[in-house]
This record gives sequence, C-alpha cells and structure tokens, in this order.
Amino acid sequence: MFPFSSLLSSHIRFFLQSLNGSNFDCVLRELCQTLEYGAEGSILLLQTCLDHMNLMGEDMQRKKLMWDLFSEVFSCLLDQPNFGTVCHEAFKSVIFSKNFLREFSSELQLSVSKKVALGLALADSEHVEIRTTGQDFCVGLIHELCGDPASLDSLEEIQNVILFLYQSKGLTKYVDFFMQMVALTEPKERTPLILAPLLRGDAKDSRFPRNLDVFHNCNENDFYSLLVEMESETSMADIMREVGYRCTINSTHCKEVLSNFLPLNEVTLSKILSTVTRTYSGLEDSQLSHSIFCAVIDSCAAFDKSCPDSWNVDILVDSVNQLAPGINWQIVMEYLDHEGFYIPNSQAFSFFMSIYARACQDPFPLHAVCGSIWKNIDGQLSFLRYAVSAPVEIFTFEHSIRKLAYVEACDCQELSPIQGNHAWLSLDLLDVLCQCAERGYASYVREMIEDPLKHCPELLLLGISQVNTAFNLLQRDVFSTILPVVVENSMGSLILHLWHSNCKLVARGLMGTIEADQNSIMRLLAICYEQKILSSFLEQIPFSFSIRLAVFASQGDYLCLEKWLCDNLKDYKDIFVQECLKFLKEISLDAAQDTSVELFQPPSIVDNIYFKTSSTFLKVFRANIEYITSDRIAEDLERMNMDSMHVKPRFQNVDTSNSSISNGYADDIEAEAGSYLSQMFFSQMTIHVMIQMLTNFKESSQKRERLVFEHVIQNLLEEYKFFPRYPEKQLKIVAIIFGSLIKHRLVNNLNLGIALRSVLDALRKPTDSKLFLFGTKALEQFLDRLVELPQYCSLILQISHLRGTHPEIVSFVENALARNSSSSLEKDEDNTYITSSQDDYTAAASENLEVSLLPFMLFF
Repeated sequence: MFPFSSLLSSHIRFFLQSLNGSNFDCVLRELCQTLEYGAEGSILLLQTCLDHMNLMGEDMQRKKLMWDLFSEVFSCLLDQPNFGTVCHEAFKSVIFSKNFLREFSSELQLSVSKKVALGLALADSEHVEIRTTGQDFCVGLIHELCGDPASLDSLEEIQNVILFLYQSKGLTKYVDFFMQMVALTEPKERTPLILAPLLRGDAKDSRFPRNLDVFHNCNENDFYSLLVEMESETSMADIMREVGYRCTINSTHCKEVLSNFLPLNEVTLSKILSTVTRTYSGLEDSQLSHSIFCAVIDSCAAFDKSCPDSWNVDILVDSVNQLAPGINWQIVMEYLDHEGFYIPNSQAFSFFMSIYARACQDPFPLHAVCGSIWKNIDGQLSFLRYAVSAPVEIFTFEHSIRKLAYVEACDCQELSPIQGNHAWLSLDLLDVLCQCAERGYASYVREMIEDPLKHCPELLLLGISQVNTAFNLLQRDVFSTILPVVVENSMGSLILHLWHSNCKLVARGLMGTIEADQNSIMRLLAICYEQKILSSFLEQIPFSFSIRLAVFASQGDYLCLEKWLCDNLKDYKDIFVQECLKFLKEISLDAAQDTSVELFQPPSIVDNIYFKTSSTFLKVFRANIEYITSDRIAEDLERMNMDSMHVKPRFQNVDTSNSSISNGYADDIEAEAGSYLSQMFFSQMTIHVMIQMLTNFKESSQKRERLVFEHVIQNLLEEYKFFPRYPEKQLKIVAIIFGSLIKHRLVNNLNLGIALRSVLDALRKPTDSKLFLFGTKALEQFLDRLVELPQYCSLILQISHLRGTHPEIVSFVENALARNSSSSLEKDEDNTYITSSQDDYTAAASENLEVSLLPFMLFF
C-alpha cells in the first residue's frame, strides 16, 4: 500500500501536467480541494508546485498559464490558518538564490501585502537559511515602502499591509513583528507607525486620511477603526514597559511621560503599579524605544548612556501626586483585580508595598485583597502568598476587621512566631483562602498554610473553625490533620473553644479522628465528658455512630446508657429504635462472622462490651413500648428479645452455677475484667500497670479480686482464636501481655500449658500471618524462662522458617537448651528433667508442661 503523501503528490502532479486553457478552473478547484487534508495536504500542494516550476518547459503560453495557476493556489494558501507552517515545510526543499523570493513573487504577480506576508512567514522559520532569506526579503520591501518620507502613498501602502495581515487568519500573529521592523527601518523624518496611536487627534487626522477609497477590498472606515482598536489596547502601563526604566530617570521626564495620558485615574494607576511590580528588575535597556518615544512626544530629555536598573519609586509616586493630586491610593488598591496583575516573588511584593508606603500613609486596605474573591484569582493569591510571610514593617494584617477570637486557648509559645504581621489571626484572610480552595485552588492554598500547620497548628485550627463556606473543603482538610494531635494531647480547653465556634465542623472532625485511630475513642470521650459537651457531640453525629460511642461512654462512667436511650427513644421514637435494632443485629452471634466492625476493633473485646450492654437496650425498649408505633419494629424487637435469651457473649466462660461465684455479682466481675482489658487495648492502662495489678489480684486476700484475676486470664487465653482479626497495634499489645503472663509466672498448671501451646501454634503459622507476628512478639517476652523449658525449646527449634526470619531468637533458644543440658543433674526414663537451679514453681510448671505439650509431641 502506497503512503498517503505519495498518492496525494501523484494526484497533484497529474492535474498540473494536464493543465490547459480549457480546464484551468477545473484544475484549480481540484488542487484547492487538497487543502481539506489539513496541514499535510497544504504542504504537499505548495511543495509539488515549487518542484514543478523547473518542469514548465519553454512554451511561454503554458508557462504563463502555470504561473497564473500558482498565483491562485498561493492566494488560497494565504487564507489558511496554518500558512506559516506550510511555508516553513514546503520551502525546505528549495535551493535559495540571492533573488529567488523577489523573482518568485514577481512571477506570481503578488501584491506588496502578499509579498510581505510571504517574507514574514519565512522569517519565522526555525531553519536558519529560510529565516535569513525571509528577513532580508522583508527588510528590502520595507526599505522600498519607506524610501520617500514625504510620500503619502508609501504610508498608505504600509497601512494596507497592516490591514491585510489583520484580516488573514494565519497572518495576524505577524503584525507585531512587521511593525517592529518598520520602526527599525523608518527614517527619522517621519513619526514611526508603531507609535501613531500616541499622536494627538489633529496630528493623527492629518497623517491618516479618513477617505480611504483606494484601499484594496475594504471600506473607508476599516483602517481607522483598526487604529482606534489599537489605541484602546495601548495602555500607559504597556508604554512604560516598552520604554523602560528611563521613564523615571528624573521627575521632569517622568511627569512629561505621564502627562501624555492625562487625566490619570485610579484604574490607570493600578495597571501601572502592576506593570512596574512585575518588571521591578531585569528589563533590558531599550534605548531605541525610549528615543522613538521621546521623539513622538517632543521630549527634550537629554540622552544618558547609563540606564537605571529599576524603577525609581520616589520619582514615580511624586510625579503622579503632582499630576493628579486628588488620587485616592486606597481606591487604586481596590482596582488591582485586573488581568495581568501578578506578584512573581517576595522581592516584587516588597517593591509593590514600597510604592504604597511612599504614596499613602494609611494602612493597606485589606478589604481590597481579602474582602471578596477576585476575577483574577491567580493574581489575588500571588499577593496573599507573600503578604502572609512578609515582615511587619512591610505588611500587616493587624487592622483586619474580623479577628480571631478565643486566642487564649492556644499555647502562648505558638503566638510568638505569628504576632509579627498577625496573618493567621485574620478571619478575613482565612475566609478568602477557604473560598479560593473551593474554586479549584486547593493545592495552592495548602502550600500557603504549610507554615502555620508546622508552627502554629492550634491557632490555624481555631481560626479555620470560625469560617463557613459552601463545602468546607479546606476546613475539613485542616481538621483531619490537626485534630487527632489535639485529641492525643488531651487539649480539652481548645476542643471546647472549637466546639463553641463551629460544633458541626468539630463533630465531623472528631468522627474522622475516630475513623483514623480507633484507640482514640475512650480518650476523646473523656475529653468531651470533662468539657461537658459529650451529650451535644452525640446529638450532632448519626445514630449509627452515636449508639456505639454511647456504649463506650457508659463503660467509662461518662454517661448513663439507660437514660440516654430513654431520652432518644422519646424524642425520635421509631427512627431511633430502628437504628438500635441494626446495632443489636450486628453484634449478635449469628452475624458476628459476616459483619464488619473495623471502626471499633479489636472485635472480640468490643463485642464483649456491646454484649454486656445489649440487655440494657432491650430493657429500655420493653419499659417504653408505648413510644414504638411501628408494628414491624415491634415484631423485630420481640424477636430480638427472644433471641437474646439464647445468646451469651463469647467471653462468658465462668459457670455461674459454681458455688464460688454467687449469681449476685458474677456479671459485675465479668464486666470489671472486660473493662480492664478494654482500658489496656485503648491505651488507658499501660501493660506494666496491668501486670502489676494482676500480680496483686492473684495474691489478694479479697475473693472478688482473685475472681477478677481468673476472668482476665481466662478471657485472654480464649481470645487466641480471634487474634487473626486484630489490628496490628492491638495484636502487639496482646502478644506482650500474653508473654508477660508467662514471664511473671501469672499462669500455671493447665493455663500455663494453654499459653505455651498458643505461642507455639502461632510460631508454626506462615511468616506473613498475624498469628506468627503474635507468636514471635509473645516469645520475646519470656525468653529468659526458656532454660526451664527444654522440651519447649526442642519444639521451637523444629520450626524451620523461624530460623530464616528470626535467627536471633533461634540462637537464644539453642543457647538456653545448651545451658539446660550442661546444668542438668539427672534424667529419668519419663523425660522429666530435674535441675539444681529450679525452684518449686519451675518444677511444677515443667511437670504441667509435660502434660500440656503431650498433644503436640503426639501430633508432630
């Protein structure tokens, strides 16, 4: 298959070769249709025509016909928006002679405007030879146009060229380039066309006749309208940028420049400030532009070879104040919201503020930048970005209308780094930043608040809580970052102030904190209870959340669950009961394996807490049945009540018929044991304190404490089957407590065997499992006791993958076994070791270990 370009080139050549006097229009129409293939079709058409120029032969009639065809094709190409690209590519294959373009355009009988268009297009090429040829061709044409300064025709011809370029889709971009070349080549005797819009009205009328009937393809007002448009787009700020720093070289010249744009107003000055701020440094010395401008305005300014390296602020401001003494500089600041305003860096910001400080002694009008969202949000944020970090002597937010309340809730050390310009005490600033974040500038605003997030996070949190926007996007982001730290540090007074500022936002933030860290539940509830906002907090959040938290709060004596249930039942009736029934169904034993309660993990401990309170739910509903109006909900409640009679929590392992525990307080003992485990898992009690308490309870003279100890041990041992569902943090906690029970001899006889068997079983699990993590962590706690347990050491050493993952443990076990062998005195036939160093407890433990490990030895 032939490529598309080859087929199209053949198609074009066929029509060129078939050209004759009778089919001229048909061939032209077919060739112009190739333009429909876009840039590729246009390039191939011009390229093929250029190649065919050398194949026209000596037949003068045919050559003229061919040139006429090429001229028409070229005119069609000029109307294409991609004309420049087409020329760049098509002329790459041409070998340029000195006069090639001149001869080429002459043969095509191109007008001056089309010749200029061709030259400008080629002068824009990336190819050096083509670009140079195009530039030389354009310069030659312009020299011819400007050859006679007194000729009105040459001026009109230049105007024709400008109009032609403006009216062509693909040539408009070359207007500025053409006008710059004209300005460089025009004789001094005539006013440069580029500066013509600056002429006085009478001079402009005398130099640019309104009667333009001779213009090609345009009515008499087209060019004049074009000049008016150019004049309206030529601002004082643009002229100052073009002329450069010499505008403010002295007061006389500065006033001379500015006086050409009288009357000066606040809008014009705001744009001048924008321009001089963006170009406060780095402008090249435009001697030519300055000289031309001075000639246009008949300036008598003396030429100075040395050029300032920036704008002279004092001269600029003083000149403005003398020419327009009624200027209100605060209103000038209010007009900064315009296209083009942008502060590029902190130096530019300082330069801008130096202008304002020179011009006005009043504080900067903060409402101009913080009162509302600008149309030019990029410009607004560029100003605020450097304003918030500016030294107080340059910029301050101290006079902000809306200031942060409750500052006393923050750490005094936090206030010192931001007391300078008071940026983060301004609610006006925070408000506009929050609004900008919701207009697509969230990332930009987050960068701006990185500094207060690091140095005064509590202050930022307090301020952001007092701002409400449509979506509270930035507020939620800040809360999710800072609030968990506030809860972790138990900063209750700050949370109270936040609650008074925006309780809904704080409630959502606290929910997010719980979702991110389940261990914060009890700490958060304690803070809410201490600050007397617990009830309000539970009212602000959904029932699916508040019901669970109410249960936890009742465990810490922060809330009377029965009263809370009664109050909500009376207020919300069926809606509340329905949510409670959902909760009870989730914690039922039948649904335990299918229901995810990840938010309140570890599930076994939490489920036990829930089960202990489920009877309270049913009791309250039975006592207030009159508030339940739905028959379906009443039926569900009755069914749930019947089911509860056959369901017991999985922690209920004590036989209440046992004479050692009276029915009067068995549930209390179970609840107390569960509360200790709960406090440990939720970081309210350290492991060291837990072990010390269990040690005291074990040896206690009070029967109740000994029973609580037995319940804790029993519950922990039976939790083993649920460890795979534990989060990693809780799993490590239970592993440490498990191993510590063995280390501190808090389990003996059968319980010691169960504990050791559980650890050994966990070590045999895959290395990437949670149980293996539990096993290694637990074993690390009682390594120093392994010398007493030689059989256990032997079983550990049989676990092959342990050597690869924890060689240090294997080495310790081997050393323990070796020490045991070297210190043993005798070994009886029943595999019972008797050593001189073992105390009575060790002997009993070893004896019980023989029994407890018997199933392992038989199986493995």
